[in-house]
Amino acid sequence: MIRRLCAAVHRQLQVASSLGHRRTAAAASRPHLLGFVKPSSVSSVGAVDPSSLTASLLTRSCEISDHAALSISKKVKLDGLGQAVSVLALLKDYGFDDAHLVRLVDRLPRVLSMDVEKTLKPKLEFYCGISLVGTALQEILSASPWLLLTCSVENRLLPNAELLKSILKTNANLVGALKHTPWLITFDTRTVVLPKVDALRAYGVPDEVILVLFTRYSYALLTDAARFNDAFDEIKKMGICQKKPIFAHALGALAGLPKKKREEKVENLRALGWSQNHILEAFAKHPHIVLASIEKIRKTAKFVEEKLGWTPENTVKNPSLLSMSLEKRMMPRYAVLSILMHKGLIKTGFTGKHFLISSNKFQMNFVTKYRDEAPEIVEAYQRSEIR
Repeated sequence: MIRRLCAAVHRQLQVASSLGHRRTAAAASRPHLLGFVKPSSVSSVGAVDPSSLTASLLTRSCEISDHAALSISKKVKLDGLGQAVSVLALLKDYGFDDAHLVRLVDRLPRVLSMDVEKTLKPKLEFYCGISLVGTALQEILSASPWLLLTCSVENRLLPNAELLKSILKTNANLVGALKHTPWLITFDTRTVVLPKVDALRAYGVPDEVILVLFTRYSYALLTDAARFNDAFDEIKKMGICQKKPIFAHALGALAGLPKKKREEKVENLRALGWSQNHILEAFAKHPHIVLASIEKIRKTAKFVEEKLGWTPENTVKNPSLLSMSLEKRMMPRYAVLSILMHKGLIKTGFTGKHFLISSNKFQMNFVTKYRDEAPEIVEAYQRSEIR
């Protein structure tokens, strides 16, 4: 069937090309593939877009949408159409929908020419074998196909999976790590990852903390040894307990940043009046503070100083506030609380709890509870919160 459809497309292209060069009245009077056309429209027939014909074939053969077929058709040549149809059919069998197919082909066009039985199917079977199934399979492979679908199963993927499982213990943990850092399984685990794990264990970091590092910050384990060791040494000097998950969060945050970037973040906090002790205390409580942009930290620090009346000592007690959305969380809550305090409905003074509690709890405790006595708070809180 595929051969017949491909042959039909070739014939359509040949006819279109032939018609495009005939401009006589006799040629114009001949029936066109789609009916009779006027002489003035013959030149447009010669401009038939091959990708639209390919898209039409893909739509019929692979049962994908016109939009997806047109997008994919621009990545495949007619002489490779039969192979492309086989590839798309296999991917659909493994649950890839139109959006996944378009993203995958856009990022790795040569997937359409891969050998289904020898190359593509063994990789898909391998990933299913490590429990990478359901939507996770399609999401991960379509997001990072270049490495995940080009590495050798026997020489790279399988040995890495076995080594990683010796550390992570279960397929579920391995999949959790891959969801965060898909390319983890494509690196040389023995030389890149294992030495770092050995160093962590030698320092007394328990497996449950190492698991947090893998499932949240696998990229830290893939950085070059110099950057990892530098971050590791800094965490040791800070005295952060290696037996608690905060150690993994701290190491992951620091190892993900070049040293120059880390120094810039520290200088920014110093410029805001923070002492070295303030910085260390804040980082130990909330390591992600170093991941927020300098501008974000400045704006939020200025807000809590001017609006809440907080000193660095106050902010250090709740450093996670510096990572929260100023516009969608802090400002709407501040507006509501200010009105309630002004009316004497709640005690004066802002605390970290006001901004740390969930959106539902804040709305119930401060908006719903007081909207009859202070109806204006509903409008003040009209900005939806995201955290």
